[in-house]
Amino acid sequence: MEKTPSACAMQWSIELEKGLRSKKPGKSIEAILDIGPRLEWWSRESNLHAAEYKIFGLIPGEDKLFANAILLRLADAFKSGDEHMKICIVKIFLSELKQRRQLRSQGRKDEGILSKDKVDSYRELLTRIKIVFDSGNVEERALALVLFGCWAHIAKDSADVRYLILSSLCSMHILEAKASLFAAGCFSELADDFAYVFLEMLGGLLVSSETSRAIRLAGGRAFAKMWCPILLADIAHKTGVKLILESSEEEFSLVMLVSLSEIASKWTPLIPRQVELLSSFLTKDRGLRLQVMALKCLRFILAKGMYHFPANSNVTLKLFGVINQLDFPPALHFDALRALCKILPPNLDTIPCTEILTIFSKFLQVVEVKLQSPVISERVFAIHVLACIFDKLLGILKDAAGGIGSIVSSRMLTFTLDRISQLIKLEVDNPHPDKGTEQEVKSLLFILVDLVGRHQDLCGIVLDKICIVIEHLVDVLNEITSMTNSVSKDHHITELDKENHTSTASRVLIYLSQILITCFEKLDISTGGATEVFNRMEHLVEHVHQCSLLPVYVHLIYDFLLHFHAAYQCKWLEIGEDLGSNRNFRPSRYNSLSHDGPLSQHEILIIDRVKQILVKKDYWLSYKLAKYAACNGAWLVAAYIFGELIPMVQSDLCCFWLKSLSHLSELERKFQLFGLTLSGNAAGEIMTADQIENVIGAANKLCSLEESFDASVSGLAFSFQRWFITLRSKVVRTVADVLKLLSMNLLSQDATSTKQIEARILVWHSNSSKGLSSLLQLLAHASSQFMMLVKEFDLLAASFIVMDRKSMKIVSDLGLSCSLLAFSTGLTLRLASFRGKQNCSTYGLETTDEQFHAQLVHDLLRRLGFTDIETSKNLRHLLDFHRSSRSCSTQEFRNEVSTTSVEARDIAKLCKYSVQRLLSLQAILVHENNGISQIPRDALPLLFNIIFSWIQIPFRTPKHFFQLRPPISAELFITNEDGKRIDDISVFSGFQLPLTLCIQLRNISQDQLSQVSKLYCILHSRTSFQVFSANRDKKVSESICQAWKSDHMVGLNDKLLHFTTGTTERDGLRAMENAGGSSAVDKFVCFDPNEKGQGFATCLLNVSAFPVGSYQIKWHSCCIDKNGAYWSLMPLNTNQFFTVQESFNSGQSVRVP
Repeated sequence: MEKTPSACAMQWSIELEKGLRSKKPGKSIEAILDIGPRLEWWSRESNLHAAEYKIFGLIPGEDKLFANAILLRLADAFKSGDEHMKICIVKIFLSELKQRRQLRSQGRKDEGILSKDKVDSYRELLTRIKIVFDSGNVEERALALVLFGCWAHIAKDSADVRYLILSSLCSMHILEAKASLFAAGCFSELADDFAYVFLEMLGGLLVSSETSRAIRLAGGRAFAKMWCPILLADIAHKTGVKLILESSEEEFSLVMLVSLSEIASKWTPLIPRQVELLSSFLTKDRGLRLQVMALKCLRFILAKGMYHFPANSNVTLKLFGVINQLDFPPALHFDALRALCKILPPNLDTIPCTEILTIFSKFLQVVEVKLQSPVISERVFAIHVLACIFDKLLGILKDAAGGIGSIVSSRMLTFTLDRISQLIKLEVDNPHPDKGTEQEVKSLLFILVDLVGRHQDLCGIVLDKICIVIEHLVDVLNEITSMTNSVSKDHHITELDKENHTSTASRVLIYLSQILITCFEKLDISTGGATEVFNRMEHLVEHVHQCSLLPVYVHLIYDFLLHFHAAYQCKWLEIGEDLGSNRNFRPSRYNSLSHDGPLSQHEILIIDRVKQILVKKDYWLSYKLAKYAACNGAWLVAAYIFGELIPMVQSDLCCFWLKSLSHLSELERKFQLFGLTLSGNAAGEIMTADQIENVIGAANKLCSLEESFDASVSGLAFSFQRWFITLRSKVVRTVADVLKLLSMNLLSQDATSTKQIEARILVWHSNSSKGLSSLLQLLAHASSQFMMLVKEFDLLAASFIVMDRKSMKIVSDLGLSCSLLAFSTGLTLRLASFRGKQNCSTYGLETTDEQFHAQLVHDLLRRLGFTDIETSKNLRHLLDFHRSSRSCSTQEFRNEVSTTSVEARDIAKLCKYSVQRLLSLQAILVHENNGISQIPRDALPLLFNIIFSWIQIPFRTPKHFFQLRPPISAELFITNEDGKRIDDISVFSGFQLPLTLCIQLRNISQDQLSQVSKLYCILHSRTSFQVFSANRDKKVSESICQAWKSDHMVGLNDKLLHFTTGTTERDGLRAMENAGGSSAVDKFVCFDPNEKGQGFATCLLNVSAFPVGSYQIKWHSCCIDKNGAYWSLMPLNTNQFFTVQESFNSGQSVRVP
């Protein structure tokens, strides 16, 4: 466990003393410079928790003692040292002051270690510095004044120091006068009585003709410090405005504009006055430097977000005027554009629709001018501003009359894509391509992706235009090939020029393919539209393949593009109004993938191209292509490449990783072929026993792969991969169990059609009520298992903070899939068991039928959200909310499913079908008196059909699967009440167990840590956790690297989630329950993390009801980021143990009243 600053204070004090006493040249200066960052760290974490004293063995007040010792030693060094040493000491406190101001701007009120309540010897400190001021030369007096300013928190009430500062304002020495202005400004921020006096003196000083230019500039900067209270700020602002208007000195006006803007930014009532002042400097009669500074100050005020500028204000008109002045430098235009980007978007909804087209046209003209700038960042930002305004306009013009929205959309997309085409042409025509132009193309494509993501109705337009751009680029490359092969003397293209053209065009084509995939994912079209788009893609890919100048890997990327579209764009059958006639509803796929054999013609071509890359021994490129294939569901290609790469590596770890990827790809390919086989079956056909056994075999092989991971790696290495494979194997295994269950109970070798199946069901149901009960019990278990997988997928998504957005969506979609399977299986159970009105507890579930049914419906409803209003409405009809809401608690998760991916849309459509069919069956159940036996006949084949359809939805690996860095995790240190870490914490029977806790985040960067606001932990124990010494080591070893396999991890995470969202009672933070006849205790603990990712706390674990013996404490933790999102943390260390001993009268523990 890392030490905190207070725990290091004694060592720091000793090292400082040794350094200052050292006779070695430069050693004392080195010691001073070393203590500076340490003091800054200490100021950031100056408040100690009681647990810190116990864990680090600190005596109360010890931290203050050493803080005073260090500061006094520095003051002595300042008094007795040479000028260089004095300068070094002043520098470290100036840096500390800068940090303190930054923290104060972020809302922190703590003054760090330089506060009177922490520095008891502040009078001695000030006395030592005053001696230097009284006896030193000009430079030393100036340094002493600066140090007084840095120590304003402890010096602001000293009359002697105040007098020294104010009297030095009139010094004849510029250095001393500037230092006094700095100190006075620091005092003015903390003492308003001093600030009024200083403001009066400063006003007279600045208007005096005897004041030098340097003092006037320093005085102008000091104005910025007089901002509190608002009365003082108002007087200071008025005084400053008067000074700036009466001054003809440009440098002074520049400084005052900044100072007055800083004052106005603190108080909203002063902003209009300051904006009016700044706008008066945006005119031609003002100098260029003043205009630039006025724009920067305006942007500074806008960044604060404290004032709402009207769109038709004078400021807006002047900003447009600045942009339209062609003789102004580009930097000025750039600042004006930035300011407009802040002003216009929030005000567009107040502008009449008839004027919007004019504003948009004006902005297009501005951007066209900015695109001529030689600075790349300015060109890209101009497009970015236009995109921001366009995004806002689309929301406003969505329902506007006159087709204004369509006009604006068309003009925006045409403008952006024309610019992309223009840049691509310049890039390809240039024999020496410009990297900056390529960067601009990427930036424009990112903006286009963002627009498509926000407005899915633009996907079709963008898709068509990008295809045209790609075809044009390929045509240009074909022309280059023709010129290379031509004998004409008019063209001289060297091999180097051809290589430059090829590499640039290849990169651009890959960029363009990514936006095509984005459009595919968001394009939701009818069956006829899907056929048209697919034909368009086939033509595009063939066109790319005809270009011999492009490398093979580019052809492969576009092959995968076609595969992606063929595999994921389903032609779903329309659900008719007569739901009863759609019993065999399932998606039909394109025939580009093989139904009958292991390979299709398209896949054979892909494999042939892969072989060309492998022959060239470009193994890294091959690996990246295999990764790309796995992330797009091309499992055959992925399995082939990974398998071929295994002999090429020498590292055992790399070899194991490639074997694992090859194995996983082969298994998913088998499952993919199983789905394609189902899709190829005629309506009414059923699967064979061999097909089911193949699925079970795939699940078993997934389990063996998971075991291989566990045997080859330890700790949190490959944690996402191992966890993901574990969940995937559970899903496949559970699906296989349901299929095998239904086939064994309902089907015979002769039952090969839907009618035969139904007849078999009627006969079987009428003859074997015991068999039905057994079937329903197994269905209940399967539904419960699917529901547990839903929670595990949620936990997986919440346990990897650094997971990319697309991978997060894939994991969320898998959670939705399991929720659908749990819902369908559970509702089938409910319908089939309705005759006897059995309770779910009869089938082995812990809840009642009503509760379990409500949980299933609530979970699916929450995940669908507002993506399908009709399905959500039907789900609400499936249960009585007034009755079920009291018996079912719902959790609010950070990530709800989004239908922006094709998998999510496929699942959402299957949800719609399933809910409608089950709702219709429930209606039949309610209204028919003698049709009870018809329900199993309809419900069980419906479950078959839903599972068949789900299997056909392709599966792809999240991109995060190839991220091998260990996840952000937590390590918990549990000590006894005295802070001593002993192997066996003990407590007397009938007493509470006092614990001191320290939680430490691991594998987290500073940027990620800065986003964490709170840490929470749950401690859980129960009497059934009793262990014996012989089994303790075994339990510890099992819990080290398989946290996600723990039976309690999901449950503890649920409790922690409920607690952090406020759905658990917080009074006492104690929960006692009876679980399975054993007493259990939960304890929730909150931590405030420091900058090292540590949190400290103390708590009492109420184990007073536990009998004598040794017990295990299980724990789980989470963090809440600054956006309020919940993230689970992987436990890094083992579980803890404690012992309950026989009670004695001399016990020191806390007795339960």
